[in-house]
Amino acid sequence: GDVTTVLRVAIIRRMKWTLLLLVLTFSANAQSPADKPAEAGETTTAKKGDPKLHADAVRLIELSGAKQRLQDNFKQLVDSGVKQMMEKCERCTPEFAAEWKKRFLERSSLQDYLDVYVGAYEKYFTDEEINELIALGKDKEASKTATPSPALKEKLTSVMPSLMGEAVGGCAKIGAKLGAEIGSEIEREHPEYMKPPADKNRP
Repeated sequence: GDVTTVLRVAIIRRMKWTLLLLVLTFSANAQSPADKPAEAGETTTAKKGDPKLHADAVRLIELSGAKQRLQDNFKQLVDSGVKQMMEKCERCTPEFAAEWKKRFLERSSLQDYLDVYVGAYEKYFTDEEINELIALGKDKEASKTATPSPALKEKLTSVMPSLMGEAVGGCAKIGAKLGAEIGSEIEREHPEYMKPPADKNRP
C-alpha cells in the first residue's frame, strides 16, 4: 500500500547515504569523475569462475575498512532513515517506527551490502589491478606515499562513477526489499500501529 511505497522511497534514500561512506572510502583515488560514461568492453562483464579474482576483491574490501565503518555507522544511519520515513509516512505511529527499526537491525546483513561491492570490483577490474589497489592500501597504512600507476589512475577515473552507481543501486535494492517486507509485516500484524487514513472528503 501507500505505506510500503513511502518506506521504499525512504529506504532507498537512506541506503544512498549509508553507501556514501563506502563511496568515499573506495573512490579516494578517483577524485575526478569521468566526463563521459565508461565505455562498454570486456571489463564490464563480470568475470565469473575466477576464484582468485573473487578472493582478491574480498581482500580489497576488507583492507578498506568498509565493514568496520558500516558497523560503526549503521545504527545511526538507520535512525536517520526512520526519521525521514516518519516525516513522509502520515499513518506511521512511533510504535510502528520502533518496531520497524528493531526488525530492520535484526535482519540486516552487512555482508550482503559488502558482497555487492566485491561483485562490482570483480566486474570492473582485473586481478592485477585489484592487487595494485591492495598494495596502494597497504602503502597508505604504512604511511608511505601511495600513487597509482598512470594506467590504474586512468582506469579509476573511467570506471569508478559506473562502479559506484551500480553498487549503490544494488545495495539500495537490498535495503528497500527488506524494509518494504518489514513494513508490510508490521502493517498486517499490528494494524493498531497505523493511524487511520486521512478523510480526503473533509474540507
